Amino acid sequence: MTQASLLSRLLRLAGPVAVSRLGMMGMGVADTVIVGQLAPKELSHLALGWAPTGIFLVGAIGLLTGVQVLTARAIGEGRPEHAGAVLRRGLVLGWIAGLLSAAVIVAGAEPALLAMGINPALAAGAAKVAVVLSLSIPLHVTFVAGCYFLEAVSRPSAGAVVMWVGNAVNIALNLLLVSEWGAVGSAWATVGARVFLVAALFGWIFFALRQSGYGVAKRAVAGAPGYPALLAVGAAAALSQVAEAGAFSAMTVIAGRISEDAVAAFQISLNLLAIVFMIAMGVAAATQVLVSEAIGARRPAQAAQAGWLGLGVNTVAMIATGVLLMLFAQPIGRAYSADPALVATLVALAPLSALILAPDGGQVVAAAALRGRGDNWFPTASHILAYVIVLPPLAFWLGEAEGRGVAGILEAVLIASVVSVAVLVARFAWLTRRRVSSPLPG
Repeated sequence: MTQASLLSRLLRLAGPVAVSRLGMMGMGVADTVIVGQLAPKELSHLALGWAPTGIFLVGAIGLLTGVQVLTARAIGEGRPEHAGAVLRRGLVLGWIAGLLSAAVIVAGAEPALLAMGINPALAAGAAKVAVVLSLSIPLHVTFVAGCYFLEAVSRPSAGAVVMWVGNAVNIALNLLLVSEWGAVGSAWATVGARVFLVAALFGWIFFALRQSGYGVAKRAVAGAPGYPALLAVGAAAALSQVAEAGAFSAMTVIAGRISEDAVAAFQISLNLLAIVFMIAMGVAAATQVLVSEAIGARRPAQAAQAGWLGLGVNTVAMIATGVLLMLFAQPIGRAYSADPALVATLVALAPLSALILAPDGGQVVAAAALRGRGDNWFPTASHILAYVIVLPPLAFWLGEAEGRGVAGILEAVLIASVVSVAVLVARFAWLTRRRVSSPLPG
C-alpha cells in the first residue's frame, strides 16, 4: 500500500471516529454548559461527580480495546467471520465490568470524596451526581463496544451519526431536567441519552450487518478469539486508562481542595482539552486498526508506516487546534460560563492548554500504534510512570503547595504528557528499527 493510499484510508477512518468521539465529549460539554448557565452553583457538584465515575468508565472502556484490535486482526488474517464472536464476548466483559463499577460507586463515592479532603457539603452533592451517573456506565460501555466493532470493520460512520443524534437527546433532557434538579438532573439526562445510544446503534448493527459475513447473528466458529485473548489486550489498556483517568480525577480533587472557583476553572479547561483530545482519539483508533490489520497480514513495514503516519497527522491537527484555542479563548470562555471572573481565568489559562495538546494527543496515538503491534504492557507502564508517579505529586506541589492554582496543575499535566509521549515514541522507533512485533493473543 502506498503512503498516499494509506493516508487516505487513515483519514477516512479517523474522520468519522473523531466525529463520534467528539460526540461522546459533546455530551459532557452540553452538561457543563447547561449546568453552568442554569445552575452555576452546582457546576462543582457535576465536576466532582464525574471524578470517580470517569475512572471506572474509562477502565471498563479500556477493557474493550481487544474488540477493536482483535476484530481488525481477524480482518487482516482473512477471517472476518470471527468478528461477531469478538463483539459478543467483549459485551459480556463490558457488562461485568460496568455493573461492578456501578456497585462500587454507589457504595463508596461520598466516603471517598470525604477522605480526599473535600468539603462535606460539596462531597454530598457530588456523590448524588456520581450515583446517578454510575447507572449509565454499563450502557456507555455497550455503545463503545459497538463503535469499536464498526471501526474495526471500516464502518465507523454509523457510530458517529447515532452519537450526534444522542447529543440532541441529551441536550433536550438537560434543558428539561436541570432547571429543577440541577446537576443531578443533568446526570439523569446522561442516563436517558445512553439508553437511546445503545438501542439505536445495536439496532443498526443487527439489521444492517447480520448477513455481512462478520458473524454478527451466528454462533462463534472454531478458532475465534476467546475471553483470554480479549483480556490479554484489554487488561493492559484498562489499567493504562484507569491510571490516566485517575490522575486527572486527582487533579480535579486538588483543584477542589484549593477552592470551588478553582475546580470550576479546571473542569472547564479539562473539558476543552478533552474536546480536542477526541480528534487525537480518532487518529489513534484509525492508527490502531491499520497497524493491527498490517500485523495480521504479516506486513511489518506497512505497520510501521501506519504508526508514523498517525503520529504525523495528529501533530499537525493538535498544533492547528491549539492556535484556534488561543485565538478564540474569550468567546469559548463566555460560552461555558456567565461569570466574568471565571471567563477571565479561562482566557489566561488558554496558552497553557494549547501547549498540552500536541504531547497529550501524541501519547495516545503512540500507545495505540504499540497496541496494534501487540505491545500491550509497555504503554501501560509508560502511563503509570507519567500519570501516576510524575503527575499527582507535581500537580500538588505546583498547584497547591506553591499556590499557583489551576495554572500549576496544568503545568504539571504538560510535563507529564511530554514524559509520556517521549517514552512511547522512543519505544515505537526502537521496535520499528528492529522490526519487532509482539505476537497478538490467538
